[in-house]
Amino acid sequence: MDNLATTNIWLAILAIVSLLEFLMICAAGFLAYKAYRQVMTIVENVERTHVAPLRARADAMLDEVQMVVDRVKHAQVAVTDALRHVTGAGSVIAGSVKSKTWPIAGIINGVRAAAQTLKNGKGDEPPYERYGT
Repeated sequence: MDNLATTNIWLAILAIVSLLEFLMICAAGFLAYKAYRQVMTIVENVERTHVAPLRARADAMLDEVQMVVDRVKHAQVAVTDALRHVTGAGSVIAGSVKSKTWPIAGIINGVRAAAQTLKNGKGDEPPYERYGT
């Protein structure tokens, strides 16, 4: 019987220690929950007083930047269209001038070739060498 009494005492001690551990875990959980609530209150307060106004200003600035970017894109499209129009008009004018002046350019080139031939004489020496360096 003596062994059973010792075993019962040890079982009672283990039960009391287990109960104390359970109570300590419950107390630690309750304190952790209280700390969590306090931290969340502080975070919400900081967000409300500091982050929300800063975010509102940043959003307003981003909206203004977007408006400026839209204006620049519109201006870029307008300038591109104007340059395309001017380039097209320049090409038309250049084609018109070329078609009307090609006979004059041909005559000038012919006179230049004849003058070069006469200047060099009877063809003893070439006017100059175009080959090499």
